[in-house]
Amino acid sequence: MIETEVDPAARAALLRAIVDDVATLAGRHRCAVARRVHHSGISLGHLQILWILQEHGPLPVSRLAEWLGIGAPNATGLLDRMEQRGLVERVRDRDDRRVVHARMTELGRAAVADLDGWRAELIEQVVEPLSTEQLAVLAARLDQLNRDAAELASHSAPPAAATGPTTTPAGGPAR
Repeated sequence: MIETEVDPAARAALLRAIVDDVATLAGRHRCAVARRVHHSGISLGHLQILWILQEHGPLPVSRLAEWLGIGAPNATGLLDRMEQRGLVERVRDRDDRRVVHARMTELGRAAVADLDGWRAELIEQVVEPLSTEQLAVLAARLDQLNRDAAELASHSAPPAAATGPTTTPAGGPAR
């Protein structure tokens, strides 16, 4: 597609509007997820751990703590409660028995799948009024945005031997 010459101020205004609209949608989605999670009995902290494990697979507890921006003892406490509920399990590394990995259980995967299914229904309700042509354009743009976001995220992962996190899994600054 050939882009005609655009006024930089107009482009900047469009970008700000998109950022604001996406932030509004994300905020509404976070609130809806928080309500849904609260009613499921899983804390948002536990859900965040499940999402990280879903995305990255089993992780050493120390690495998980880095992703969360917390100390290993705090991560251990969260994992203790999650393990009691059957959401995760801890297993020793085969090559280095000092290293303990956290991994999702079937129950943890089911909890995430339930939330993902509900989220898919919510998104379908939001986009259902769009025409087929609008849906095709949206799908193509989202596919490209997801590829671009994955590329950016691959450059923002914490290094394996980091002394402290500098970014979160979403690519933002750690707290």
